[in-house]
Amino acid sequence: MNEREFIEKWESDKPAYEKWGNYVVESICCELKKTGKNLDTFLKIPVSIRLKDDTSLLDKAFYRRKGSVSYNAIEDKVGARFVVLLLEDIDAIREVIKKHDAWVFDECKHFADEKEKEPLLFTYQSVHYILKPKNSTAESIGIPIHIPCELQIRTLLQHAHAELTHDAIYKAKRTVKPKVHRNVAKSMALIETTDEYFAWVTKELNCGPLQEHGVVEKLDDLYFNLTGLKSCPQKSSIVIWDEYEQFINEKLFDEIKNLLTQSSYSHLSDSIKKKYRENIFYQQSIALFIYWMLEKKKQRLLNNWPFERELLGPLADDLGVSIGGE
Repeated sequence: MNEREFIEKWESDKPAYEKWGNYVVESICCELKKTGKNLDTFLKIPVSIRLKDDTSLLDKAFYRRKGSVSYNAIEDKVGARFVVLLLEDIDAIREVIKKHDAWVFDECKHFADEKEKEPLLFTYQSVHYILKPKNSTAESIGIPIHIPCELQIRTLLQHAHAELTHDAIYKAKRTVKPKVHRNVAKSMALIETTDEYFAWVTKELNCGPLQEHGVVEKLDDLYFNLTGLKSCPQKSSIVIWDEYEQFINEKLFDEIKNLLTQSSYSHLSDSIKKKYRENIFYQQSIALFIYWMLEKKKQRLLNNWPFERELLGPLADDLGVSIGGE
């Protein structure tokens, strides 16, 4: 196959490659959403497919190595890149890829494996997969079964490193000095260390009685069951939970639920619905905790309330509890 024939085939195949790339990206994004990921925050760069440029494709096929490379041997004619914040986020995407039944996959590059082989080497890091459709998938979306799609998965720091080094070094038009290579390796070592610190900080921030006992999630469900409204937590609720963390234990949710589901408190759901639009606390399940505190720990609530006391007024009125002059 000469260059002209190569490009003619590529032009003919582009729609199929584009269809397969979009299918892969949409499928992974859909599965991530099912696990509760908010893609607007989970993915640090919007993900989209890219088709290999004609010139770059010819260069790879005919000029980068001795002898030409067969058309089907080039597996990055269509690809996509997922950029996340943490190393553990990479693992979340890897799990989706491994469990999905629409394709067969080959994990052709993983920096963890490379570190095991060469522990003293600090270089470009990424996770690469090649995904090809299974027979049933190819038939259902109308593409050839042999079409590959390359996926790259990186952290944001790895992506920044790759953006610098890929063009500036690996595609440099002149010989790169050893000192430059050395500094690139040092930056990669720094990135590894920073990734580890990020992971530690995230773990610490997400570890505590609130997370351990799943209080927020349980209160969100109770809030919806009582009102039919969705809880919309704000930063103010984090401040409140931090202030009263001593009350968060394995019994807290049951105590709140047992109190607020009594018939004498049935009017509270109407109060929340009526004031939902006008008071931020009524839009959050933290309101249920405040009700409980007003009834069971009022003095402690008032002594350490982190905001203006007048904000408690409407919730206290709902219960017929006085908070003035205390």
